[in-house]
Amino acid sequence: MYDSDKVLQKLEELSGDLKSLQGNVAQLQNGQTALQADVKGLQDGQTALQNGQASLQRDVKNLQNGHHALQGTVKSLQEGQIALQTSVKDVQEAQKTLHDTGERRGKLLTDIVQTVGTILEEQHAQRTDIRSLHDQGRSLHDELHATKEELKSEILAARAEAKRDTMDLKATVVRKLKGHEHRIDALEDAAGIPHPDEN
Repeated sequence: MYDSDKVLQKLEELSGDLKSLQGNVAQLQNGQTALQADVKGLQDGQTALQNGQASLQRDVKNLQNGHHALQGTVKSLQEGQIALQTSVKDVQEAQKTLHDTGERRGKLLTDIVQTVGTILEEQHAQRTDIRSLHDQGRSLHDELHATKEELKSEILAARAEAKRDTMDLKATVVRKLKGHEHRIDALEDAAGIPHPDEN
């Protein structure tokens, strides 16, 4: 009987140990479930981060494409300016024999240089702004869309302004050229020199 009590007591102890062990196993299982949830959360966060990085890379690529397009526009404008400068040089060489037009030619050249200088300064400022926006785009993903819209507006404004400047410059050159032609015709008429463009 004494041994039976010991056996029963031992069985109760073992039963308690078994329950404690089962509790520990349940806690381990809960911990494993929580760990799996944490791992899933980390994986979801990593996926979201990768998606955000891909979106940022697309936005940066779009910004670079806009920058390249602006460079193409600037190049076209520069080629137009070179062609216009060549035309102005031809006009100046044709008018070289008239002494009283020297001052006007100098003023015209000064105006052209100032206009071209202003355009080049604006283009340089625009390229600087674009580089600055490009650098900020890498770290300021939330502001990128607003910045892109602002950049588009600046590009359109710069194009419009450059177009206006080019048209004003061409109009000035045409007016001066016509004025010189009228003066030459008047001088040739006054001197009795036949017009070289008439048969």
